[in-house]
Amino acid sequence: MDVTQSSCREAGPVNLSSKVVLLLCALFTAYGAADYIVQRQVILPSFEALEADLARTDMERATRAIDSELTQLQTFSADWGNWLETYDFMAGKAPDFIENNMNKATIESAGLELVAYLDADARFVWRKGFNPDTHDDLEFRMLAADSLATGHPFRDAIRNGQPAKGIVVTEHGPAMLVAAPILDGAGNGPHRGSVMLARLITPAVAARLAEQAQVKLQVSTLDTAVSRTAAQKAANSPRIVRRETTNEVYRNLADIFGQPAVTLRIDVPRSVSAQGRDAIGYALGSLFAAGAIVLLVMIVALRRLVLTPVSRMTQYAVAIGEGDDLTLRMAVSRPDELGVLAHEFDRMVDKLADARRRIGDQSFEAGAAQVASGVLHNIGNAMTPLGVTVVCLQERLQHAPAGEIEMVLAELEAGVSDPARKADLEQFLRLAVRELTRVIANSGADVDAIARQAEVIQRTLAQEIRPSEAGPVVESVRLTELVDRSVEMVPPALRACLTVELDPSVAQTDALRLPRITLQQVFQNLIQNAAEAVRQAGREHGTLRIACSLVAGAEGQHLLLRFTDDGVGISPEHLPRIFEKGFSTKSRATNFGIGLHWCANALNALGGSIRAESAGPTGATLQVLVPLRQATAVPAAQAA
Repeated sequence: MDVTQSSCREAGPVNLSSKVVLLLCALFTAYGAADYIVQRQVILPSFEALEADLARTDMERATRAIDSELTQLQTFSADWGNWLETYDFMAGKAPDFIENNMNKATIESAGLELVAYLDADARFVWRKGFNPDTHDDLEFRMLAADSLATGHPFRDAIRNGQPAKGIVVTEHGPAMLVAAPILDGAGNGPHRGSVMLARLITPAVAARLAEQAQVKLQVSTLDTAVSRTAAQKAANSPRIVRRETTNEVYRNLADIFGQPAVTLRIDVPRSVSAQGRDAIGYALGSLFAAGAIVLLVMIVALRRLVLTPVSRMTQYAVAIGEGDDLTLRMAVSRPDELGVLAHEFDRMVDKLADARRRIGDQSFEAGAAQVASGVLHNIGNAMTPLGVTVVCLQERLQHAPAGEIEMVLAELEAGVSDPARKADLEQFLRLAVRELTRVIANSGADVDAIARQAEVIQRTLAQEIRPSEAGPVVESVRLTELVDRSVEMVPPALRACLTVELDPSVAQTDALRLPRITLQQVFQNLIQNAAEAVRQAGREHGTLRIACSLVAGAEGQHLLLRFTDDGVGISPEHLPRIFEKGFSTKSRATNFGIGLHWCANALNALGGSIRAESAGPTGATLQVLVPLRQATAVPAAQAA
């Protein structure tokens, strides 16, 4: 087999091999870059997020340690308050209570810096501040007056005989402050005030709390109003400041007044993220090494098994294509897929001439079939209510008393000797004639409906067989009448399960020049689909709401109609395909996916469009856009 040298050079293995090698390198590079990005942007942040969660957990342990210390101190104060001697002292019955029980050794052994006894009105009966380092008295501003300051949060708890606890900032630093009611030793009242205790959060106390929480804890006071205001705006949750080797975790604690007063800080080593970075480095290194090996093996294998044979086969294919000689054959003998491909290529050459001859015929038949499907679908929609009306008319005429009237007339013509019998027959004859008259009158409405439906069928056929150059027939029509005509064409069984509501915008729209027949068929399809959607939703009755508006477009005004039903709705995955030919969510036994496809084609031919919207399981909205162009209109008088 002879082929041109230029063709061989253009289809040679070098170009294809280079492209494949470059493609593989690009793919592996892209994969490596993507993996690196994933490692750095997803996996490493997950390590950092885990590290941050652990830091927050450590802060929670530190916070719970302070809460636990407060709870223990409050329990201690409750023990002091629920003591009979204390109860008697507050009643003025134990004058030596303080001397015997409230000495410096007792206060120091309890680890307290403040002890105070207050009556029910928060007045100090006795109070004392104690410095455990110097064993001297320690002055507190809160103890300077005769009672707790007005507005102090503990005043209500003391008055009501309730316990209270919290953090307070003193001139000596932050302190844990608790109060417990003074009871009779058996836990009974009435209470006689409260005992109030305070323990400063000194470095020694902070160290003990840190040991309990197993963290490195620092406790500091928010001194200035500016820092307190900033802390008030900040979230109460822990705040993490990342350093190179540690995470600094901060948390603000509110005092008994509800204002941020104390800042907790713990330093957590960033060991988790360090291990994560090491793991990511090892993973990336092994990935790049394995990728290089796999890439090299793939390139060598592709060259030997695929690229070189494909290049030779391409030379034959180019020769056949350039010479248009269908007698050439590849004649490649290989047991693999490439051999099968060469054999099938030779068979395709045999069928190519016949395929070319068939293309034109098949294209014509496909177009004709599509047009015929649309025509038959619309005629079928129009024939259904026509057949129902004819059946109803037949049933009504079958029940007419025509036979009874003939029998009565025959008996009267034969002569009736009995006057009473004759009177009964004449009365029956009058009643039967009235009934027959009513049947004839009712049948007239059915005949009119049959005539209108037959006229619609005739106009539909005339519209479909009109040459495309003539354009659609444009008539002046009101939307309300167009909708009513469309509803009449819907089969009664479907019409009965749907209420069509017209938005006031439909009635308020003046008469418009529109392609009435085409739009009537479109509306009929949409109304019928809405009724079927209601049935698919498992409901006996539903509602279709139609609204309209006039919108400005690039080529003039357009009519926008919205058909909104409360049926089964359209799944998101079906929305892009709802107007495709042959696509339908209904049973293939009764539906062939022609209606909405035909509607889309018909509207596109008019220069309009149709779009579907649905939230999913309930309800759908179909938007119909029709241009209002009168220049291409065909007068209605010429339609016939």
